[in-house]
Amino acid sequence: MWKSALVVALLVSLLGYARAGSAAELIGIGGECLVVHGGGDDDGTPLALYHCNGSPRQQWFFTNGQIVRSSGSCVDVQGGSATGGSAVILFHCQGTPSQRWTMSNGEIVGIGGLCLDVLDEEATDGAPVILTPCSGAPGQHWSAQ
Repeated sequence: MWKSALVVALLVSLLGYARAGSAAELIGIGGECLVVHGGGDDDGTPLALYHCNGSPRQQWFFTNGQIVRSSGSCVDVQGGSATGGSAVILFHCQGTPSQRWTMSNGEIVGIGGLCLDVLDEEATDGAPVILTPCSGAPGQHWSAQ
């Protein structure tokens, strides 16, 4: 129990107060890392899971409530929509509501109070990351390392 609380406290700290230069992997279901699918930086590139390997495409910076890649692009929601099932994508940072994230009970919560989740709870390379209603499901639990 204390270990979970420590992980939550660390992620909350990173999401709210990280300094420039500090990066972390976001680790989800099955110990898989959040990654930009295909490694690109183009607006609209979907996010997915991939086995953690410390690569730059798995490094995320946490600044002012945004999750930012070294390229300066942010974790965003396709179409900026608070709709369950919406794809989570990379998009240049604009500070829009769909690029704002908070931490609650180990879940990363975005627009409309929806959670960062993994489609069908798949713990496999390439599993798409989407928004869904927060439920405490295994695909909605994240830690930072």
